[in-house]
Amino acid sequence: MKQKFILSILAIAFGLLSASAQTEERLMVNAGNTEQINIANGMDVVLLPGTNVDQEISLNPEAVKSLKLNLSANSMTISPSKQTSRKERLKIFLYVNNLKSITVDGNSLVKTLGVLDAPKLEVFVDGDAIVHLKTNGDIHAQSLGDAEINVKYISDNRLAKH
Repeated sequence: MKQKFILSILAIAFGLLSASAQTEERLMVNAGNTEQINIANGMDVVLLPGTNVDQEISLNPEAVKSLKLNLSANSMTISPSKQTSRKERLKIFLYVNNLKSITVDGNSLVKTLGVLDAPKLEVFVDGDAIVHLKTNGDIHAQSLGDAEINVKYISDNRLAKH
């Protein structure tokens, strides 16, 4: 009886620990009308279509604590505010309106949720970065350094209808 009770307590403790480890902060950034975005090494970024109303750059409180943004003219560089380990990756939800160019460094991962409204998008990839983009326009991908690029075009047929 005592063993079952101890095992039950251990199972509950491990369940609570694993559930708390899985919760991650949502880092939200609205890039406004920024045309060029640079993503630093070691981050996971989800690009989302922004609204034309949201033309200002904004961040939620979690993003303010965890990210460093450098703004120059119509360009934004996003990097971690402190050094992170390989296991500890930041996940950023980035709303974009007028994106024309994106540079992805190191081992970052960039993907889209939804379809970006970008008539022409220049993509620059460096290192082991992985980029999966869906847009209603043309994508021009280029490697920086010795990065390898594999481009796959998907048909114009969308999976979901509005």
